[in-house]
Amino acid sequence: MEYIAIGTVVNTHGIKGAVTVKTDSDFKDDRYKTGNRLFINARNGRLEVTVKHHSTKKNLDILTFEEFDNINDVEAFKGCALEVAAIDREPLEDDEYYASELIGAAVFVKDTPIGVVRTIRHYPQGEILVVEREGKKDVLVPFRKEFIVAVKEGRIDIDPPEGLL
Repeated sequence: MEYIAIGTVVNTHGIKGAVTVKTDSDFKDDRYKTGNRLFINARNGRLEVTVKHHSTKKNLDILTFEEFDNINDVEAFKGCALEVAAIDREPLEDDEYYASELIGAAVFVKDTPIGVVRTIRHYPQGEILVVEREGKKDVLVPFRKEFIVAVKEGRIDIDPPEGLL
């Protein structure tokens, strides 16, 4: 079975087995619905868990799982990836992409390599690709139809506005 990382457990929260997660996924409201199954890629193997409760605090998500009710049970998960089975992913519309498809993709302008997508920032106005360039500062590219020419497996072609690069 294939698994897709959707976040990282960064800490515990309280004494009743909750964890704080930095989520790198769109659709987190769908992913973290009560009863959904997720996987923790723990040091001693992948562990299936069931979402019991979800809330947010600042930019982090707080999750509790049916399987755990004590801080001692979840302490070992700090730094572990939180994953979803690929078969559990929601189908996408045309011109929609999962973050995992974009992060790590090479970015090109007219067949000239610019850099690699390091991360995606989410804002109310839309998503911004953070493109890491060798020997230069990162560049922020709005993920909008006006600037994105094509997205293919492992490659993003852009037409940036003047002055962006």
